[in-house]
Amino acid sequence: MTQIGSREVPIAPRLTVAVCAGNELVRRGLGSILDDLAIVETGVHCENWEHACRLMSTTPIDILIIAEAGYGSCQLPDGVQTKILVLVDATDLRTALKDAPPWAHGFLARQDLTPTGLDEAFRRVAAGKSQIPARLASELIQRAAAPLPARAARPAKLTSRESETLALLADGLSNKQIARRLSISDHGAKRLVASLLLKLDSPNRTMAVVTAIKSGLIEPSVT
Repeated sequence: MTQIGSREVPIAPRLTVAVCAGNELVRRGLGSILDDLAIVETGVHCENWEHACRLMSTTPIDILIIAEAGYGSCQLPDGVQTKILVLVDATDLRTALKDAPPWAHGFLARQDLTPTGLDEAFRRVAAGKSQIPARLASELIQRAAAPLPARAARPAKLTSRESETLALLADGLSNKQIARRLSISDHGAKRLVASLLLKLDSPNRTMAVVTAIKSGLIEPSVT
């Protein structure tokens, strides 16, 4: 483990990170931050989604940052293993979630975008953990707490063990950490997580947490 600010984050190998943004200033701004991060071995830029798809299909890209809205309906090319981080405006949550691709592996709050925050996010995603900024998670939970009719119909019925696992996923724990917390085998934790992804119709851990919070499956725990 290594220390970032006051928090410990997993050690990760040096990464190839791409930024997808039509705005040149956005690309240059993020590129300058990437240049200063020791964890980033190579930073590349994509002007649009088509360019990003070609790049991911031909080059090993570890992480792609989608820095603009409008990619919610895009399809990820088959066989691509790139982890996707979406830059969102935490003050406009409705638009952020509407536009977010369903296969996103995590979110970055534009308001909290710093070298330290990016470094920590990259390490978490590289380690297979969920990446949801505290600001965004708090707003998601508060939205879930609102008395909306849509919350009456929950998308899945979870067992007590699955509910425990979901809460740990929301805290960003890995499968091994979940196994230790629940005193079960690593295989058992992996099976529980897989069951949650299936029941919540989510392609990855981050989107499972987002779906659960929006649907009210994770009860409000912040004020």
